[in-house]
Amino acid sequence: MMRVLTTLAIVAALTVLFGLTAQTAHAQSTALTSEQIEHIRSNCTSIKSTLNQLHASDALLRVNRGQVYESMASKLMDPFNSRLSNNRLDARATSAVTASYRTALGSFRKDYQEYEEKLSSAIRIDCINEPQSFYSTIEQARVNRAKVHDDVTKLHRYIDDYRSAVGDFLLNYERVSE
Repeated sequence: MMRVLTTLAIVAALTVLFGLTAQTAHAQSTALTSEQIEHIRSNCTSIKSTLNQLHASDALLRVNRGQVYESMASKLMDPFNSRLSNNRLDARATSAVTASYRTALGSFRKDYQEYEEKLSSAIRIDCINEPQSFYSTIEQARVNRAKVHDDVTKLHRYIDDYRSAVGDFLLNYERVSE
């Protein structure tokens, strides 16, 4: 959780550092003023350093979270759903949530890959000679990062939904067993 907050603080600092607001996903890239271009050029080294730190911390976070999310499905959801089915019990609700969870997990993987590629691309751009391209690529990375955040939110919602489906199953099972 602390890494997420640190990462968010770094992204916010970059936004403040540039003195620019983030663009929406559908907005065209705005031409930078000469003052903004000069600001990027004069702070190029520190911006790149911050982006490298963000890249490293996000990569570690992605690996750790990705393993947890995958384990939730493969070590908890799938075996429980199988046990229910093997015992001829109603596994429709838990299986439906698991299917949605797996779809969201696939989106998380894809969206993170797109984010990582944009961030890496921004790091490779010479921000002294190509400040507009550099900033546009960072803008695109921000949009992609927001998609990853939405994917994480969905995954957590499906985890909560699965917990509720298991709770509903247990209530119904206890009622039927009595």
